[in-house]
Amino acid sequence: MDVIRVHARSEAHARQLMASLDGGFSVGLDGNGSSPVVELRLDAEMAAKLVELFDTLGQWLTDGELASCQVGFGDRVHTLLAAGAGGPNDATAFLLERTIQLQTALDSRIVIEQAKGILAERKSITPDEAFDGMRRAARSRRMKLRDLAAGIVATVSSSPDTGRTREPAELG
Repeated sequence: MDVIRVHARSEAHARQLMASLDGGFSVGLDGNGSSPVVELRLDAEMAAKLVELFDTLGQWLTDGELASCQVGFGDRVHTLLAAGAGGPNDATAFLLERTIQLQTALDSRIVIEQAKGILAERKSITPDEAFDGMRRAARSRRMKLRDLAAGIVATVSSSPDTGRTREPAELG
């Protein structure tokens, strides 16, 4: 299993980083050396693919005598700089941006799935029918599907005396 090591300024910073990862990665703290290091463990296949990708891009830049290239993931574009004379490429910013994108996508998907379940139960329809209805409603209102889904999920607030939930206004 390969490891991404993030050097922290202090043990408090390292622990704060570990807490912010909130179980999204297998992490550990290495206190040996001059500063604490948070270790994020990747499975061997994922680590190998990441290394292969950056090695290939770096070699392509070097062979083509290029200073940089643009690499796009979704809506974000990143600049990968060619390695300095004989040095490795620094892919930290690129990997950080990709991690943020993946976490955002996961968070959006969770909210959308919750909203599908709520609507399917309330309207006695299938989850696919609920999703189609949410997608149409979001498009007709020119809003993001994730925002509509969050509004639906927010309607699930049980009243202590009745136990009932509010109906979502988004889909009528």
